[in-house]
Formats: sequence, C-alpha cells, structure tokens
Amino acid sequence: MSCILTGVFFLLSFQGHVLDVANSVNPIITQTRNPTNTPNQQWTLSNTGKGGFVLVSALSGANGAEVVTWNTNSNNGDATFLQPVIGPNTSGQFSPHWVLTGTNLALTAWAAESGSTIAPVTFETFTNRPEQIWGIQGA
Repeated sequence: MSCILTGVFFLLSFQGHVLDVANSVNPIITQTRNPTNTPNQQWTLSNTGKGGFVLVSALSGANGAEVVTWNTNSNNGDATFLQPVIGPNTSGQFSPHWVLTGTNLALTAWAAESGSTIAPVTFETFTNRPEQIWGIQGA
C-alpha cells in the first residue's frame, strides 16, 4: 500500500471472489460478486496515523465505522487462524499485503469447494502464497 488508495473498492481473492461481510452481519468471507454493488462487499481504507491502515466496511454500524478485526477475547488475543469479523475495535491495523501490523498475520482466503460461491477467510502467518494476495478493483 505504498500508493494512496482512496474511495470505495473491492478486494479480490485468488479465485476472483470478493471480500464480503456474510449476510451483512458477520463473519468475513469471500463470495462471488453480487450483480449490483452492495455495501457488504465494498471497502475503504482509513489511515491510523500509526504506520498502518484499518480496512473499513462500507456497511455503517450502530457505532459508526465497522473495521476488519477479530474477537480479541479469543486465543488470548491472538488472531492466528481466527476468522475476521467487522466491529468498532481498531486493533486490526494493516500494513502492505493485508498483514496485521506487528503480527505477520495476513488475511488469507481459502479455496471454495467445487460448485460453491463462498469460502472462509482467516488470519494466517504471511508466506506470500496466492491465498494471501488480494487484488483491488474500484467500486
């Protein structure tokens, strides 16, 4: 993210699915893109001023901006292998490659099963494999 990314965008997985807030509620998954633009599949970035960015869902929550995070009460606060969710907690700051700052954990898309339009997303150790490389497309 060395360039300045502004506006609303889609994040595309290695299978061409988009990052999606399942049923506009949670958790975060990948899914085929909806025929019309919907906020549960659209994202923006917000600079934290601390050397990272938060990935903000276009869905507006009751508490304002909903950002990609994880349940910080799980695994003693460790996000390894946890499924991302959206919430008001800004602990999920990203550096390039959608890696959580200070953790080396990257947003990782799983392969969709044959015939399925959805697949899980987890935080896993960044190894630069295709499942951890995300494309960006303007909305």
